[in-house]
Parts: sequence; structure tokens; C-alpha cells
Amino acid sequence: MAQLLALHALLSLTAATAAGNAVLTAWAIVAHRRRQSTLGSSFWTLLLLVLVVLAVQIATGVVAAVAGARPKTSLHFLYGVLVTAGAVVQFGLRPQGFLRAAMTRNAAPLREPRSLAIVCVTQMLLILRAYMTGAFGH
Repeated sequence: MAQLLALHALLSLTAATAAGNAVLTAWAIVAHRRRQSTLGSSFWTLLLLVLVVLAVQIATGVVAAVAGARPKTSLHFLYGVLVTAGAVVQFGLRPQGFLRAAMTRNAAPLREPRSLAIVCVTQMLLILRAYMTGAFGH
């Protein structure tokens, strides 16, 4: 159990997912300012790599919680759920993703870079806040 909690609380995993989302945000903002309508395959590859690292953190957190471990504040659970929801949105917005059809249903074209910049910066902030509530209790 201690090893599982150590893995879940590993600062390098949190830093990797937060920094990855910061890079993705900057990438999407640059693409938006260049008036690109889509993001390339390199963006989506990086996003999937960040999501894999995040999935490790989410899975270890869920297993630790089921095993009886509790964070310093229960607010950490809320941020865990929000980060998980953000990851589902990021995964769903990829090309051929299950949320892509919902975003392009209207006649208005999908502004992929702008949408992903907003989602990625939100995800970065949620990850950092989840870390704060788990590590420091506030």
C-alpha cells in the first residue's frame, strides 16, 4: 500500500502531466494564432502520452482509495473526479473521438486549436489543484 501511495503522490508524475498540458496549451494557442483549423498528429500523440501518465496516477489513486487510504482533505476526491472527466474530454476530442461528432454537429466549424487550448489549460490547473489538495490538504 505504501508503494502505491508513493507512486500516486510522485511529484514527477504530477509535473509531467501538468507540464505536458502546458505544452499542449501553448501548442494549441500558437496554432490558433496561425489560423490553423486543425492540430497535427504530433499534438495528438503528445496528448495521448500525457493521458497514459495521467491514467497511471488516476488508477493508483482509485486503488488506494478503495483499499482505504484517505487524502488530507476529501476535496482531493472532487479534483480527482474533475481531472478524470477532463481526461475523458481530451481523449474524446481527438480525431474520430466520441466527442468530436458532438462538437461538429452544428453548421459552425470546430475551432480545434482554441477548443483544445481551453481544455488543456483547464486540465493543467485541475491537476495542479488536485496535487495541492492531496499533498498539502488545502
